[in-house]
Amino acid sequence: MDKIISLDHFFTNFLNQLFPHNIFFNSFFSFFSLKGSSILVWLLAMLIVLVLEERKNPGITKQDKKFIILFSLSFLLTAFFTDIVLKNIFMRPRPILDTKYFILNTFSCPTDFSFPSAHAATAFAAATVLTFFDKKRRWFYYLVAILISYSRIYLGCHYFFDVIFGAIIGYIISRLLLFFLYTFPSHRKS
Repeated sequence: MDKIISLDHFFTNFLNQLFPHNIFFNSFFSFFSLKGSSILVWLLAMLIVLVLEERKNPGITKQDKKFIILFSLSFLLTAFFTDIVLKNIFMRPRPILDTKYFILNTFSCPTDFSFPSAHAATAFAAATVLTFFDKKRRWFYYLVAILISYSRIYLGCHYFFDVIFGAIIGYIISRLLLFFLYTFPSHRKS
């Protein structure tokens, strides 16, 4: 276990120092973390998708309703599972408190537990749902998810494995929801 923790600290420290800690990068990555509320980034992305879809098909379609329901359900379920359930099981302290390993920033990290990263989980949950409905811009959605996830390491709020496992959890929850609520029922009807 010590080797895994040591590897986690190594990757976290490396990624934390990948970009210089200056006013530009601090502001850039703080934007993607939005003081702990990255839902605003995804609501903006969701609105863009709906506006683009509205231009093709005026009025709210059945597809739009499914998209809004799946996006909201995926985001909320992922946030609940990571923030309320898993963080309270693992109770891992945040790296910002571990000054012997990491550069401290002026950014204020939450005081709850670190593992898994809810930002990474909800970012990849959102990117997965958005990609399902808008495949043309998948690179954009996953780029935003990666930037949100990386911002948590850069700002000293999460360890590398917090972010990796958070991303995996968010992706899996969204894929399961898409399968059971969208794909699976349409196959049953045929």
